Amino acid sequence: MESKYEAEPRDILGKKVKNLRNNGIVPANIYGKGIDSIAVQMPYSKVKTMLNSEGINGYIELDIDGEKSSRAVIIRAVTRHPISRDVEHIDFNQVDQSTKIQANIPIVIIDEAPAVTENKAVLLNGIDTLQISALPGSLPKSIEVSVASLSEFDDSLFVSDIELDSSIDILSDPDSLVVKASAPRVAEEESPAGEEIEEGEEGVESDEATDSEDGDSSTDESSESDSN
Repeated sequence: MESKYEAEPRDILGKKVKNLRNNGIVPANIYGKGIDSIAVQMPYSKVKTMLNSEGINGYIELDIDGEKSSRAVIIRAVTRHPISRDVEHIDFNQVDQSTKIQANIPIVIIDEAPAVTENKAVLLNGIDTLQISALPGSLPKSIEVSVASLSEFDDSLFVSDIELDSSIDILSDPDSLVVKASAPRVAEEESPAGEEIEEGEEGVESDEATDSEDGDSSTDESSESDSN
């Protein structure tokens, strides 16, 4: 059963939403097929709890103050401040519970690869999300991929090796690499000892001076959301 959260209608729009954030309120919007965008807001503490529990693509019921029935929504996108990482805005996607939707689900590597523990291989990651199609209530929060079968150098796992419930369709390219056991790099041999630098080679400087700019430029903070 999906979790249920509460939200309130939002009258403050555009750049004025900064005042909401300053008072611990997160602006949000609900989008969906056949409906107009709905501006809502939630207390930051409730948003933090929701995201920690449900994550991106989390399927929840949203009770909006003044409405008789809850809305089935997906947490589709979260905008964060570039420095503080505080949540600044959330996009909810209202869905039909009987219709499959598409989503990119994080891939989580689990278990130990014998190629690593016995042969000192290095795991190289390929794609880190898997695109799938499923009913809203069947969307997984993550997809676990075991590397226990990787025993030799160059052993690999591809999207085609991932097995999910029959109710979930995988849309990613089946030939896409997920993870590979690669041989460790061999350190380059050092120059033979005693090799001397010929006269005139040491201490030669380039006539061209490289002018480096001071690292004073900083990433501009993102402008306040104009989402209605």
